[in-house]
Amino acid sequence: MSLIKKKFTLRDYNNFDDENREVLLFKDQSCDELLDDFYNLIDESKRRKKYLPILRIADGEFQFLLGKNEINYRKPLLLLLKNLLGEFYRQIIGRKFEARSRTYTSGRYDKSDFNEAKIKYAECLKHVSSKGILAIYTIIKPKFYTEQYIPKLLSFFERNHINLTHTNYYPFYFVYIVLTNPRFANIYNGARVHLITSYDNDRKDKIESSLFLKGVKSVSWTKISRDKSLFDKIDTNMIDEDTDIIFVGAGVGKVNVFNQLREFPGLIIDAGYIFETWQDPSLRFERDYCEIH
Repeated sequence: MSLIKKKFTLRDYNNFDDENREVLLFKDQSCDELLDDFYNLIDESKRRKKYLPILRIADGEFQFLLGKNEINYRKPLLLLLKNLLGEFYRQIIGRKFEARSRTYTSGRYDKSDFNEAKIKYAECLKHVSSKGILAIYTIIKPKFYTEQYIPKLLSFFERNHINLTHTNYYPFYFVYIVLTNPRFANIYNGARVHLITSYDNDRKDKIESSLFLKGVKSVSWTKISRDKSLFDKIDTNMIDEDTDIIFVGAGVGKVNVFNQLREFPGLIIDAGYIFETWQDPSLRFERDYCEIH
């Protein structure tokens, strides 16, 4: 698999253009055209109730699946040394894995969980690559250092016979864009949506209010654990057959959920952080491409 660097520019997000962001793609093509292609696949799936799983892979999944790797020589020297010392310390104390930001956690797992996790990841990624879309973080931007994981990820794909092509791979941020940019708001209009995530009553009420304001027709729920979704068993019989879209917010354990949804005849989107913006719209400013410029 051979990827080339392309400038990552999008017409609704030109405040980022002076940073000269790049993305790894299979072909030299316009990112706006690629985004339109991505949305058209989603729109077709929604209209035709066609099975289309969309799974995101970014730094949390990289670290969980491939191990922590802080070696990126774009980093300032002091930051690189600090990160390497932190990585060495975590190795010594055998700390649990946890991908966490200020408002969001992707799960908390022991090292003993990792062998089963890799099996579930390989199984899920192979299936999604053949039937749907892998939205992978291959953006290279200032002060965010993740591209060192890509060669290792591609090696993992090759070992596990996961075929990545220009038809099943799109940039990670396209999911955020389609779910937050008013230009693509038709994804919500009249949709019967089912949400699979952890929640309490307050979170549930706020998310439902946001989705109804966006034009969805109905909302139903499956509750999963906050920190151990990799091992949850969901009752797929509780998902109404008229559901148009399933949105999944399960952190790094999402592959377990996707593996259980293979019989669902429709669109399945790993929405992740977007659940947080539905709960609290002000959080759209916390992450790139959740707000147009």
